Amino acid sequence: MKPEQSVADVELKSAEKLVRLKVLVDTGAGRSVISKELSEKLGGFISLKKPYELRTANEEGRLKIIGRCMVDVMFQGVEVPGGAVFEVAENLRKDVELIIGRPEIEAWDIVFTPKGPQPRKTPIEFEIL
Repeated sequence: MKPEQSVADVELKSAEKLVRLKVLVDTGAGRSVISKELSEKLGGFISLKKPYELRTANEEGRLKIIGRCMVDVMFQGVEVPGGAVFEVAENLRKDVELIIGRPEIEAWDIVFTPKGPQPRKTPIEFEIL
């Protein structure tokens, strides 16, 4: 897969703040993670009483998860019903603001196309079976 096929246009909204950005859609990520800076900019940061760490692919890499961020989401121009709750990392790489991981890839039914990741169908619908 080419790098541009794993990048998506996303809009995040919390309260009265709206941020548009390009994000990494990573099938190898077990969680979706947002930077502390972006979560604070959106005003959606919710602190955890007990922070924890996530291992990364780097042998010594660990992300310190210090909170959650609840936001409304538009993924590639398609509204995600109910928005999303992302894990907030205190030490996410400076050039990465948001990583969409497997939980959202599966829930939003994202497929990878030559034009990049897209919802398989629109509108996005959730099922409880």
